[in-house]
Amino acid sequence: MTSIFAALTFLALLFNQSVQAESYAFITNQLEDTVSVIDTAKLQAIKTINVNGKPVGVAVNDVQKQIFISKGEGGVAVIDRQSLAVVDDIILKDAASVGITVNHQGNRLFVADWYENTVDVFDTRTLGKLRTLKVGKSPSGMAVSADDQWLYVANRMDDTISQIDLKTLRTRNTTKVGVHPFGIAVTASGDKIFTANVESDDVTVLEPGHLKRVANIKIGARPYAAALAQNDKFLFVTNQDDNTVSVIDTDAFKQIALIEVGENPEGISTHPDDRHVYVSNWFDGSVTVIDSIGFKVVKTIKTGDGSRGFGKFFTQQ
Repeated sequence: MTSIFAALTFLALLFNQSVQAESYAFITNQLEDTVSVIDTAKLQAIKTINVNGKPVGVAVNDVQKQIFISKGEGGVAVIDRQSLAVVDDIILKDAASVGITVNHQGNRLFVADWYENTVDVFDTRTLGKLRTLKVGKSPSGMAVSADDQWLYVANRMDDTISQIDLKTLRTRNTTKVGVHPFGIAVTASGDKIFTANVESDDVTVLEPGHLKRVANIKIGARPYAAALAQNDKFLFVTNQDDNTVSVIDTDAFKQIALIEVGENPEGISTHPDDRHVYVSNWFDGSVTVIDSIGFKVVKTIKTGDGSRGFGKFFTQQ
């Protein structure tokens, strides 16, 4: 029995190392117009890519081997996953592109325009615009449900969340949440939607369907973005003004841990191993790596000036 357990443990270790070895993280450094590429096996930045236009958000499309970078001065840069170079640009005049995401099929890209209160929908193969959707004021964080049925959009200045039907590309619901929602996370089963509310220092929990509010969870100062880990058992939320990350039990709806990270943490994403959570720190120009087993910081990685990494920024090599 002992030998069987040892063999299983060894295989699990090999699998974890394999996942780590194949993954890159893409971190936008807004103040220096670059993107840092982190090799998660080496736990270090291995390349810096120039992206002009104040890069903000990240969306990875493993299906088409693309990394999309939203730019605060408008538009989207397209990075090729193999060459780690910018290969195309989507020009959006007079826009402030912040939130960005792709669907799980990899054929649709969604870009939120902070100024125009819209979300643009693109074909990821042609990069042609398919539709412009009206949402609330200052759309920021976005998330697509695992079944590609719904797009959820945080409308910061409206204090609302929009739910868009991706079959009809029409808004189904708009629901009030906390004050100035920014980041969104959705469970794999779709049974819970979480919003980080910057000005009310809390997280709102919604049920799907009619977006019924089921809980408000008080956390740290100016929560910004959120990521799920450990089979959606825990939600990790960056608190900008506290230099911390809150850990929320997603069943009990309560904060169970508080982790000190770098100064002014913003973007956060969970590694494909579902265990390690990476946090970008704006003022430190760094990324903090958290082990979600034990809630301990295991590494701080130097990146660039003004690291934001807003979105799901992991890919496979």
